[in-house]
Amino acid sequence: MQSLLTVEQLLDALNGQCICYGNVDSIIFSCVATDSRAVVENTLFVPLMGEFQNGHKYIPQAVEKGASVVLINKAEYESKTAEYDSLAKANEKVCFILVENTLHGLQAAAEAYVAQFPNLVKISITGSCGKTTTKEMLVSVFKAKYGDKVVYTQGNFNSETGLPLSVFNIRKNHEYGIFEMGMNRVDEIGEISKVLKSEYGIITNIGTAHIGILGSQEKIAEEKRKSFRYISEKGAAFVPASDAFADFCCQGVKGKIVKYGESVDSSKSGVTFISDEGLFGTKFSVDGQTVTLPLSGRHNFENALGVIALAKECGIETKYIKTGLEGMAKLNGRMEIDQAELKNGSKVYLVKDCYNANPDSMEKVIEFVGGVKNVNKKIFVLADMKELGEKSKAGHELIGKALSKNEYDLAILVGPEMKYGFEVLGGTENKKNYYFEEKSNETFKQIVAILLEVSKTNDVIVFKGSHSMELEKIIPEVCKNEE
Repeated sequence: MQSLLTVEQLLDALNGQCICYGNVDSIIFSCVATDSRAVVENTLFVPLMGEFQNGHKYIPQAVEKGASVVLINKAEYESKTAEYDSLAKANEKVCFILVENTLHGLQAAAEAYVAQFPNLVKISITGSCGKTTTKEMLVSVFKAKYGDKVVYTQGNFNSETGLPLSVFNIRKNHEYGIFEMGMNRVDEIGEISKVLKSEYGIITNIGTAHIGILGSQEKIAEEKRKSFRYISEKGAAFVPASDAFADFCCQGVKGKIVKYGESVDSSKSGVTFISDEGLFGTKFSVDGQTVTLPLSGRHNFENALGVIALAKECGIETKYIKTGLEGMAKLNGRMEIDQAELKNGSKVYLVKDCYNANPDSMEKVIEFVGGVKNVNKKIFVLADMKELGEKSKAGHELIGKALSKNEYDLAILVGPEMKYGFEVLGGTENKKNYYFEEKSNETFKQIVAILLEVSKTNDVIVFKGSHSMELEKIIPEVCKNEE
């Protein structure tokens, strides 16, 4: 078995100090974990320090489960020197490495690992919303041509720890790496961009997600454009032409700048819109070949335009673009549309988008469903959007305004922040608007009762809110054969 990095390479990357009472040259690690429960034999274990948790306390369990290399914060070691020295002496086949900061150590190790693959074409995706969907589209298109030569972010491992863990999945057979970049704090994208150093990058949009952390869209744009920092003259940056921050995001980019979107003429993009298929996607042509994207909503069509532009820049032929986009699998919890039978016998359309929520994505869902034709009632179950900070009141008022501007028959709003949206709608419960301040089992029971009372065949029911609001718990209570 070959080590992902030698101990010597790891020490050099981390500028670390090794504590080991055995033969360092014989020590290898073939995987990386930050959770002791995920540790297997020959794991590099990285204990992280959080606001309420100190991962160092799990080091003994990690060693017992087979960790071969363990990072330790120097300050932590100095506070418990005798304890760690005793552990090291008792485990001669384990290398303990002292670093200033274990998170930065994880990132530095990942950066050194990525550097071993100079021929890998690296692609980054970030944005306020739509990045996971865009990533999945890109993966589907690239895999249509390159199959298992494509490595990519699994799930939403896109954070300060998630991206470094993701890149350790790169292997010699991979030719393209597609990685998502998320953000919850200042310079998080800067740090993980340094790990990846992508040649191509997409920013899906500059919205208001995390505005409570960063304070303004300008600050969000400033952070997102850090994903373009390492693009060389041979690479390219892709931005939506209609985004107000498109030019700002491209300032200083060394490579080619490509603007995509519906406002870009088809003579340049090669894409011609054909029809909106409502709940069942969008039909368009790419260089004369008809494509049906199974993901609904014009925002997903916009994301597809970015994917098409990037794929073409990488030399992927239209037939693979078509195969990849048409083969898009549903993304669990993200604008997932199903037909379902309710417990009252009605057969309805469910729009399930319970994974994440911000004012931009929620407004798009309201506009999309509001414009859908040939359905009966349009019912919205909407819950609080988190991480908006001082912008929360305005963000939730925007949802009330979006509902009032669009066609709907029933809105059920849930959460202490959604009261601001409810007030915009009149602030009075009636047959059209309901409000529940608390997320609780009792609240969910009442919502289930309302839905089963009013829902009829051919209705559309939308569930959208931040994941912590747990709206997905309602779905199996109203549906037959729905887990």
